[in-house]
Amino acid sequence: MRVWWVAGVWLTAQAAEAAEGAAETFLGLPTVLWKTANLVVFLGLLAWLLARPLSRFFHTRREEIARDLREAERLRAEAAAMQQQMSAKLAALEGEMVALRDRLRREGEAERDRLIAEGEQEAAKFLRQVEDEATRRLLAARQQLAREAAEAAAAVAWEILGKELTPQDRDRIFETTLARLSREVRA
Repeated sequence: MRVWWVAGVWLTAQAAEAAEGAAETFLGLPTVLWKTANLVVFLGLLAWLLARPLSRFFHTRREEIARDLREAERLRAEAAAMQQQMSAKLAALEGEMVALRDRLRREGEAERDRLIAEGEQEAAKFLRQVEDEATRRLLAARQQLAREAAEAAAAVAWEILGKELTPQDRDRIFETTLARLSREVRA
């Protein structure tokens, strides 16, 4: 049916065009009227032929736009939710960073205090060791000095005794020492 309409419009247009050059009228009507009628018929036929496809196209396009708008709204809502989540996470992260910084500072101060105390303990221990070593060496030096003094005194005493001690003095010293030792053994 559409083909016949198109053919009719085309033939009418051909007839109107052929008549244009011959006269100002065609079938008793002015050419302008034929041209206008031709245009109206052509536009009507065009509208009739394209009405359904254009209606379907615009309906489909409207649905696509509505679907795209819904999708865009959903994505916007997701983005807003993500932004809120990220803002909350960022705020929490900032709080965690402050807490971490404070904790690290406290731990650093505690570690510093511990190291200072440990250093003081080590220094005190070292000083005790130095004092102990000095005391030990002093004691050893005193003992050595006492031994050497005793040896020197004994040597001098033997020398003096050797020169001035008589056999009777030796017997008397022996008897006195023997008596003292026997008293000590009994007691």
